Amino acid sequence: MEDAPRRADDLPRVTVIIPVYNDVERLRLCLDALAQQDYPADRLDVVVVDNASTVDLRPALPDDDRFVMVRELRKGSYAARNAGLEVATGEVLAFTDADCRPWRDWLSTAVAMLKAPGAPDAVGGRIRLVFRDGPEPTTGPELYESVHGFDQERFVTTFHFAATANLVATSEAVRGVGGFDPALQSGGDDDFGHRLAASGRRLAYAPDAVVDHPSRPSWSELTTKSVRIAKGMADLSASGPLREAGRAAVGELRAGTSVWLTIWRKPWPTTPRGRAGYAAALSWVSVIRLATWTPRLVRRSLRRG
Repeated sequence: MEDAPRRADDLPRVTVIIPVYNDVERLRLCLDALAQQDYPADRLDVVVVDNASTVDLRPALPDDDRFVMVRELRKGSYAARNAGLEVATGEVLAFTDADCRPWRDWLSTAVAMLKAPGAPDAVGGRIRLVFRDGPEPTTGPELYESVHGFDQERFVTTFHFAATANLVATSEAVRGVGGFDPALQSGGDDDFGHRLAASGRRLAYAPDAVVDHPSRPSWSELTTKSVRIAKGMADLSASGPLREAGRAAVGELRAGTSVWLTIWRKPWPTTPRGRAGYAAALSWVSVIRLATWTPRLVRRSLRRG
C-alpha cells in the first residue's frame, strides 16, 4: 500500500459514511480502496454503518484506527447514513456504498471542487458501471443498467439530486437540511437533493471524482432493485396529487408495451440478441413498477373516496 501524502493543514477533514448489510467481501474491497486514497491520511476517517446485518462484518475492516463501525438496527440505508452522521467529525462528508470502489483520487478531486472559488455545497461524482464478464454488458439486466443505471450527470443537472453511491458535501450542507429521511427505503437521494435545492444550497456534477459500481447481471438482482426503487417512488409521491401518480403509472404501462418497437428502431444495442435482452429488461422493469404502484394507487383512491 502506498503512503498517503503528508498532512495539508489547509485541507478539510473528511468523513466517509458507508451503510452496509451483510456484504462482507465487497465491503472489504471498498475499504481497501479508501485506505489507498491520495487524500492526506490524517485528514480522513471512515464510518461503516452495519445496518442490522446477520453476519459479522468486522473482518472487513482494515487494521487502521481511522476505520470504525457503528450499528443501526432500523433497516434502511438512509437511517444507516443518519447513524453515521451522528458520529461523523469531518467538515466534509462523503457517501458511497459498500459495493463501490472509489478511484484513488476520488476524495481529493471532490474536495478540490468544494474548496474552489464559487464552490458548490455538494458534488455528485461519476458512477462508472463495471460488468461481470468484461468491459461490455452481456446480459439483459446489464444492458438495461448501462442505459438507465447511474446517469449521475443527468441526475445532478436535470433532476437536482445525486445518487449517494457518490455524493460529497460540506457537513454544514448535510446537517443544515436535516440529513436523510430515515423512513424512506428508496428515493431518499431524490428527497435529499430537493431539500438541498430548496434551502438555497447548490449541487454540482464532478465528472472526475469517480467510483466504480457493479452492474446487476441477473434478473433476480434487477427485480429486487426495481421493487425497491418503485416503492421509493411511491413513497415520495404519497403526499402529491393522485392524478400525477396515476399519470406516472400510465407512462410506465406505455413504456412497457411500446418498448419492443422503439428499441428495434434504435442503432444500439448492435445485435438482435442484445436488443431483445435490453427490451425484455426494460419491459420487465415497467411491469415490476406497475405491480408495485397499482396497489398503492388503489389504496389512496379508496382513502380519498
